[in-house]
Amino acid sequence: MDRPPLTDAPAPRAGPPSGGFGRLSFGFLGVSVLSGVLLVPFYSPAAAWDSLENIQGGLAWGFFLRALHAYSSFAVLVTMALHVVQVLAARTERQLAAGVWWRSVILLPVTIAALLGGFVLRGDAEALAALAIWKRILESVPFAGAEIARLFLGSVPGDLGAVALHHAGTLTLLLWFFTAEHAGRLLPDVRGTVLAALVSLALAGTVPLPLGAPPAASPAHLLGPWSLLGLQGALVYLPPAAGWLLPLAFVLLLGLVRHAESPARRTLLAALAAACAVYAFFTVRVLLSAR
Repeated sequence: MDRPPLTDAPAPRAGPPSGGFGRLSFGFLGVSVLSGVLLVPFYSPAAAWDSLENIQGGLAWGFFLRALHAYSSFAVLVTMALHVVQVLAARTERQLAAGVWWRSVILLPVTIAALLGGFVLRGDAEALAALAIWKRILESVPFAGAEIARLFLGSVPGDLGAVALHHAGTLTLLLWFFTAEHAGRLLPDVRGTVLAALVSLALAGTVPLPLGAPPAASPAHLLGPWSLLGLQGALVYLPPAAGWLLPLAFVLLLGLVRHAESPARRTLLAALAAACAVYAFFTVRVLLSAR
């Protein structure tokens, strides 16, 4: 059978791929956005760590709201990854049109970028160390690297205004738009939202979210953000350009799954599984080296 073109139409049973994790991810995104909006008035990107210190200890229930935002945001990525596995296992990726599928695949790096922005916005010692690494990775992009770094990270030392703008604005809007397009609805469904809210509330109430060390401190070992520990471990041996080349390769492999027939599809899935295994290896390596 000939391979379908990149613009091929969806399968006859068109619609969003099946799977409860997708609906749950949209619900967690709703909780994350709402809790983030409530935090905005109390946060200043020019004094990030001081703002979080005030939220954590000087604002009534501020510690709980911060934890609610963090855990619901983490859960967006976890449930999204589980949804990808669910879709690939059920072979339902062709229920989406090609363009919608590729924009749905882009949700993964956009979500990770949003989480990285949230980590940097903590403004503590580890966040500043991660910011320096992020800047070097962006600057390694050929021709426009320095301009891209200024666009996303700003040019004023100590002011995280650009990061905050993209975290709360650009990336959040992209996440919502692509997720809504993928789900075929503008708002998450009630069941997914209620379940996501209950899980987030339970985590925020039982698992404290600590405040990091002051920015003047020197972290003995950078451990975070958790979603990028594998990449952090790989960058010990690879040049900074690997920080964007490897995620780009993963996104392309995942996107091409929709257009491949067997055995090419099995080859792509095997390559994705191998990449995940290597990533897990480096993640464990980083965690063990921090002990």
